[in-house]
Amino acid sequence: MAIGLKTNISFCDVEGQLVFLDIEADRYFGLSPAAEQSFRGLLADPASPAPASHAPAAPEPALPDPASPDSASSVMALIGHAQMLEMDAPAAPMPCPARASGRESLLDRLEASGHRSSAAATIAASLHISSIRAQLRLRSLSSIFARLRRSKSAVRNWRHAPDEALAITAAFVASARVLRSHDQCLPRSLALAHAFIRTGLRADLFLAVRLRPFAAHCWVEHDGVIANDRAAHVDSYQPILIL
Repeated sequence: MAIGLKTNISFCDVEGQLVFLDIEADRYFGLSPAAEQSFRGLLADPASPAPASHAPAAPEPALPDPASPDSASSVMALIGHAQMLEMDAPAAPMPCPARASGRESLLDRLEASGHRSSAAATIAASLHISSIRAQLRLRSLSSIFARLRRSKSAVRNWRHAPDEALAITAAFVASARVLRSHDQCLPRSLALAHAFIRTGLRADLFLAVRLRPFAAHCWVEHDGVIANDRAAHVDSYQPILIL
């Protein structure tokens, strides 16, 4: 019997500390030192912790003494009580993998090419971004991510079209002259990912975090190349979810 994270929760290891993302609750969170120690034990042996059904009934039970023989099972029960875990999971919990640092960016290629976006393409990109902004206000994050997953799964064969990818990127870069781009990485990245996918070009949405101070960021990669950011920036972040 394997214990795993619920499908709405992902996590990563940042500088020796575990950070979790719950897309249904739209929040990042961490664990107490005792709970994190127990969770790391779960990573090492997914079949060993006590079932979540053993969670105490009290709404805010005190954490047990980590030195106690029953500490691990009690803490795992507490984590299960917080609705992080599920029994009979298809796979053991796995942290989001780190990305290779120093990858090339389409922005570098764009600068080298001197490509300019047409007014029509820039307006279309701006409308896509505005649409995603509205969706983020009206719909849950989990439903928006589910739509992205469905769009990707509907593509039977990904195309390789470097010039087309560069033109799409150029339109979204130019849209920053029309729409505010500061602190808008999520709507802009979601819109760019959908723009790639609609034309049959592979796009992966990266959500990532860093600590001290805590910050969250996201970007798009196309065929392993950063599309809307630069390596010097994203290398400081650890991916927590890749869609």
